Amino acid sequence: MPPSPWRKAVPNKTTAPTQEIAADRVLSLPYLAGVVDGVQFAGYASVYGQANPRLQEGKDEELFYWFAGEADYAARPTILWSNGGPGSSSFWGFFLENGPYELVETHDHPVLTPRKNAWNYYANYLIFEHPLSVTLSFQADDTDVPTNVEAGIQQLYQALLNFIAKHPEITKNPIILAGESYAGTYLPLLSKAILEGNKNSPDTALKLRATVLLDAWVNPMVQMAADTRYAFSHGLISEKQKQYLDRNFRRSQLSKINDAIQAISGAYMANIAQTGDPPFQPILDYLNRDDVREAIHAKKGIALTDSWSALISDLYAAHINDSYAGVVQDLLGAGLQIIIISGLNDAKDCNFLGTGDWLNRLKGNAAEQFGVAATIQWTSGDSQQVLGYIQDGGLLSWVKVLNAGHMAVRDQPQLVNLIMKMTGL
Repeated sequence: MPPSPWRKAVPNKTTAPTQEIAADRVLSLPYLAGVVDGVQFAGYASVYGQANPRLQEGKDEELFYWFAGEADYAARPTILWSNGGPGSSSFWGFFLENGPYELVETHDHPVLTPRKNAWNYYANYLIFEHPLSVTLSFQADDTDVPTNVEAGIQQLYQALLNFIAKHPEITKNPIILAGESYAGTYLPLLSKAILEGNKNSPDTALKLRATVLLDAWVNPMVQMAADTRYAFSHGLISEKQKQYLDRNFRRSQLSKINDAIQAISGAYMANIAQTGDPPFQPILDYLNRDDVREAIHAKKGIALTDSWSALISDLYAAHINDSYAGVVQDLLGAGLQIIIISGLNDAKDCNFLGTGDWLNRLKGNAAEQFGVAATIQWTSGDSQQVLGYIQDGGLLSWVKVLNAGHMAVRDQPQLVNLIMKMTGL
């Protein structure tokens, strides 16, 4: 386990309450060598409540969650992590990027090992499988599956409130929202829901500290327009190919331009220095085991076959290219810290050139402060190796990470240290 900055700052408190074990406590996990370290909770939180009232009678709808913290979790901030899609599983993060475990499939059985640089060593780490119909968040009724991202985020916000109601010991602690790709749409909307909910219901107010958007889908049309510029500047296509793509993939065709670049270049667009995604099938195999479902209090009987929800992808498709940069601008205006992170090897529609384009279009005091901020080196500790570059404008900051792609937190584990430092935690 790596040293955590919290170990010196926070006394080693035990769980609260100490006299009984919470019903959603995870006490053991199949094929984990040793006992479950720290404190973990897993189970389901309803999507219904004051922030998202039930519109009709029917079966309850619930989102699956998994929370991982240290023994002193009640004194720590909580990072809510989300992957994108839309409709992708956040088990990508949990098992393959920054969550507590790595999972490897052997000839005999899966092997679960603690991740060396897991984020739960630095703060509580929480995922929800959202929206309804994503992996373990089995929907009871198709009519309650959200038909648009705004409705889906309102359900997620309510599920978060309901989870915290189960664990009031963390109510007063800071929350950081962090996620990648389409989470650049999810998390600004969730941040907005939290801030509005805090005004409307002070008794259930959440202490939102910051929102971190990694290789994020925020202003799609602006971002996709930079795809050929990135590809040409990195040698993936020729100047004539760039001219052809720019001429033939415009407006309604712009969403197909990344696929065209990939077909020409043969590059792995999520990270041009790598060859493909890490395998997800071992995760599905593990989560389909009855003993695993029992250990994490998940519903049994339905096999998982994919890492995403085709239903959500189809329902959200009509508005997938809508811009939420205005929401980011409003959040900055409300005083919320926003940290943008870009892996410089990401050639997808979320590449750093397109990210810079939408950032430069923001208005307001925070955007002005960001615009005049100098770019400085981000270096490792003793070795002074350059890990990336930071443009820190106070409320709005941008970190560009060397040797990292779309899954920047997987490629550069030291990002967690930087995020904790930049948010004052």
